[in-house]
Amino acid sequence: MKRRIIVTDIDRQSSRLLKNLLTAAGYEVTVAPGFGECKTAFTSSPPDILVIDPLYPMKEGIQTVKKLYEYNSCPIIAVSENVSERAITDILDAGADDYIRKPFFPGELLSRVRAAVRRIELVERAKGSDTEKSYVSGELRVDYDSHTVTVSGKNIHLTKNEFKILSLLCRYSGRVLTYDFIIKSVWGPQISGGNGILRVNVTNLRKKIEQDSSNPLYLFTENGVGYRIAESRSEK
Repeated sequence: MKRRIIVTDIDRQSSRLLKNLLTAAGYEVTVAPGFGECKTAFTSSPPDILVIDPLYPMKEGIQTVKKLYEYNSCPIIAVSENVSERAITDILDAGADDYIRKPFFPGELLSRVRAAVRRIELVERAKGSDTEKSYVSGELRVDYDSHTVTVSGKNIHLTKNEFKILSLLCRYSGRVLTYDFIIKSVWGPQISGGNGILRVNVTNLRKKIEQDSSNPLYLFTENGVGYRIAESRSEK
């Protein structure tokens, strides 16, 4: 599974350097040059890791780190010019997990990112999630990296949110995920009327992957609780 990283740095040369370095290391990288763009990218499709230079302007950058940490506590790596000990403390207290001074050695950044990925994998294993590349049950197959879904070998077109819901359920296959957990994972905590939106998406999803949506083979409703998908025999 390719890990997603958002890079936010107002210095375009630094952004390009970070993107090229992380892309070459096998990560999926989105560059959001400003704090506003970072918030938009983060909330529309939360990353696994955020790499950000929060020091210009200082106040806005620190507030951005705080808000993003509260929204989704993914690892945040701050990368900035040589600054005071107080500034570094403020960054870490705001929610950043790590701090790297510019200029840095490429190997140093990549080692910090790999350490963050290891922490993510430990949490995923503790939650019962996994890092497998695909979900397979009966005639249904979901490939996480390529974002493809097939039933009996036929490609099924899903909307972005339908795929998010399906892949989330598949990663926790056999377990019931609550409505609230799915809504927050897909749309974020700020959404209102989330249950209705979720029901519509699940109804459409069933029509696409089930032979008979009224008698599902894969996607089940646990009334009053949430949804569950059939156990996987996933392939590494």
